[in-house]
Amino acid sequence: MKFPPGAAARIAARAARVAAIVVVVTLASCSRNEAGRLSADHEGDVSAAPIARIVPGGGASACANLPRAGAGSTALSRAPYLQRVTANDAVVVWTSDANAPASVVVEAPDGTKQTTFPAAIDTSVPPNELIPGWGGVPINGLRQWTAAVSGLEPGTTYCYTVLRDGQPVTAAAPLTTAPVTGSVGRVQFLALGDSGGGGDDQQALLKQINTVPFDLMIHVGDIAYDHGTLAEFESRFFGVYAPLLASRPMFPTSGNHEYDTEDAAPYREVFVLPENGGADGVERWYSFDWGNVHFVALDTERSGAAQAAWLEADLTANQLPWTIVYGHKPPHSSGEHGNDPGFNEWFVPILQAHHVPLVLSGHDHDYERFQPIDGVTYMVTGGGGKGVRELGAPQPGSAYSDSVIHFLVVTVDGDTLTTHAIDGTGHEFDTTVIHRP
Repeated sequence: MKFPPGAAARIAARAARVAAIVVVVTLASCSRNEAGRLSADHEGDVSAAPIARIVPGGGASACANLPRAGAGSTALSRAPYLQRVTANDAVVVWTSDANAPASVVVEAPDGTKQTTFPAAIDTSVPPNELIPGWGGVPINGLRQWTAAVSGLEPGTTYCYTVLRDGQPVTAAAPLTTAPVTGSVGRVQFLALGDSGGGGDDQQALLKQINTVPFDLMIHVGDIAYDHGTLAEFESRFFGVYAPLLASRPMFPTSGNHEYDTEDAAPYREVFVLPENGGADGVERWYSFDWGNVHFVALDTERSGAAQAAWLEADLTANQLPWTIVYGHKPPHSSGEHGNDPGFNEWFVPILQAHHVPLVLSGHDHDYERFQPIDGVTYMVTGGGGKGVRELGAPQPGSAYSDSVIHFLVVTVDGDTLTTHAIDGTGHEFDTTVIHRP
């Protein structure tokens, strides 16, 4: 096997790091090889211009001047969050009791063009579920509510407020619609995976996420450790990312830990996802457009003929210049789990045939970027906050890797796509640039 340049040094560094964490593993065997490492120990390709940063909380919200201050989200058990945002529509989701009618007011930041949309209880989510880990106590009639917001202008920022009995119970929060599908303009999104540990790593990375501007978020799975229960989603996802989720949409895919609980039922309950995956793929796999980027979310826990046929049809129908595919288990990885056979069997030939430029995965708790393989750039971004795990010998084509807490920011601007890997200290340690032919 021919190793890429610098591989020998990286292998030696990894060996030293393995020795350094033996004591940690011995003392905490339940967290095998998952000592958090916030800082990358070496740099990859940093030739691309670094991403612009913002000061967290340094600017006033677009909705800050509205007179409706709201009563705060304490009236709701789960704060409002944005789902299924398109150029003209969005869904606002939250949980509260069912004792009062609810609605959402959407208005321009200056308070004009105010429109009210009724909210309804999401009947697909069972009432009075028992939440494991909370002593088997019922959730006392709490229900999940959704309000479908429509008639919006593309690429426009609005402000939305949740009302109960006609009274505001949240402060106004921004809602920015997607650009017109196919429109030329910069799209910038955040990507992370394997995040929901609820510990210091996750919190440290969140501080750095708050320094980066982005339009939307994608998650490559393992969102709520350890088993994807409703209680874990509440505490380790919504409880952590509530301010982000209130103002920018998250488009996730499920990981193996989500499937630990009832065939990933809590995952499908809390997210309101595009339902274009066919009869077998409802809220399991799907696609959506944002400007000139076509996103495809795969479910690597259900790799097979049905999903592959859908993927082939979806990519055949796509007319946008950029396509980004993401799923949990990686087709190429030098990490603990290695290459996923199902992804390689069912999806890789289709992605190559359609010249997909970028594929993002998680599962292995590390960062890795491969040189293009048959024209496709594969990246592992599994360091979102649940510790890290050591890498093995580099797989063929591995260009750079590190066991480090991190997230990705991806910028698509015209004919250029740039990825920026940022660690838990805020250091941008690897980039790559992809040009459309």
